[in-house]
Amino acid sequence: MTESLRTRTGKFVTGPQTAVAPYSLTSPIPGLLSIALAAIFAVWYVPDYVVPEDSLFLPAAILTAGLLTPVAVRIRWDMLSVLRVENALMLGIVYWILFDLLQCAYPMELVSQSHVQWAFASIGLFAFTLWLGASGRGWSLPRQVYNATKIPLTSEVLMSAILVSFTLGMLSFAIPSGFDPLVMYKGLVSDRWSAPWARGDLGGADAFVDHLQYFCYIIPALCVLLSRRLGWFHPQVVFAICLAALISLFLAQSGGRRIVGVTVGAGLFTWLICQRVLTPKVLFGSIVSVAALLIFMQAMLTYRHGGFQDYVNGDQVENKYSAHFHVDDNFLRLSQIIMIFPDRHDYVYHGPLYHALCLPIPRLFWAGKPLNPGFSLPELIGRVGASLSSSIIGELYASLGIIAVALGGFVMGRLAGMWNKCLQLNTGEGRALMHSLGLMALFAGLRSVQALVQMSYIVLAWIAIAAIVNKIQASRAQMVRR
Repeated sequence: MTESLRTRTGKFVTGPQTAVAPYSLTSPIPGLLSIALAAIFAVWYVPDYVVPEDSLFLPAAILTAGLLTPVAVRIRWDMLSVLRVENALMLGIVYWILFDLLQCAYPMELVSQSHVQWAFASIGLFAFTLWLGASGRGWSLPRQVYNATKIPLTSEVLMSAILVSFTLGMLSFAIPSGFDPLVMYKGLVSDRWSAPWARGDLGGADAFVDHLQYFCYIIPALCVLLSRRLGWFHPQVVFAICLAALISLFLAQSGGRRIVGVTVGAGLFTWLICQRVLTPKVLFGSIVSVAALLIFMQAMLTYRHGGFQDYVNGDQVENKYSAHFHVDDNFLRLSQIIMIFPDRHDYVYHGPLYHALCLPIPRLFWAGKPLNPGFSLPELIGRVGASLSSSIIGELYASLGIIAVALGGFVMGRLAGMWNKCLQLNTGEGRALMHSLGLMALFAGLRSVQALVQMSYIVLAWIAIAAIVNKIQASRAQMVRR
């Protein structure tokens, strides 16, 4: 097994090692205790009056500390353990649900103390069962995933994969624009709903074209691998980075911040996994990259309603999120779901998962396709027309209450354990790419069941690209032999 150990120089070196982490660090028990105690104290310290913006800072800070303590302890012994999926998911829970509370970003509307307490308890239970599910051997990697990690990623293969991915991904923007570059540019700088590739809630026959975007998501990670072969300033790498930047702008135009986060995040994690030595310089570069990504995602909030044309024209745009880094008001919506289910609305059971699995099918072929996951939170709270998310925990609670939250967390943990097996493979850089794609799919999946299913298509996209590139390489080799 490959491990990472701190050397006397303060660096972290990967490679075959004989040292074994202490039992207290490999056992899930300390982490489970930390999460459970933090959840209990967070519930205990919820104040009687929860409406003010700063009222939940203390319980949120307590729960955050409980979720991150086992991660920090692991990292202190083994720096590369931060790449284990369950550790990244603990960070994801903090980011998606608790980060806004730590910034005192919004007041709690409509809900009472008991609803908030159950929200903290649900988060703690989800994290607890996730950590538990990630322990042990976990599920086996699917054969298609394992085979995709074994592909020799030469510079020629990587460049071919980048070009194929870019071509297929850009078709989702070029086809609705009639392959007119001017129309594509106007759509790029317009607001998120006015571009030719914008799609309404009900979709249409063009729904298949939208899914071509998933091929774009792997380009930054491929650029990282290509740079390791040729160097960052090689002409091919510079060209590939330009393609990645261009496709990122098109993805950002839609206003979907999680898409940009997954795309860039996959590249960052691929870079980290490929590092043999984790020096302070590498860690500092990672922190700077994450900070830059957050700043860009914050800027997307400012310009997504008017479009990048406001920036191009030099117009002053009001930034109502300037006081904090906005994520989503997921904790508030989770509390409101707890207020509604099951007293005011029956549980929806398999509704969220069924709706997410049905999304790729155009309504042209299935007129009765579900419109929502079995409920509409905006309608239930009197905010018709709004787009609200409640995190995967909220959707699980709406499915079957605390039981679904516990089962959902355990399944996420088992998936995390499955993807961790990529780190143990000796298949070269292919394992880094596949692990990063799987990790970011689960990280984004904390936002909703729909995001979990949709972001998993990235893995399928790379498997498809790998098959296409393999066929191209085989055809070239056959022509050379002739």
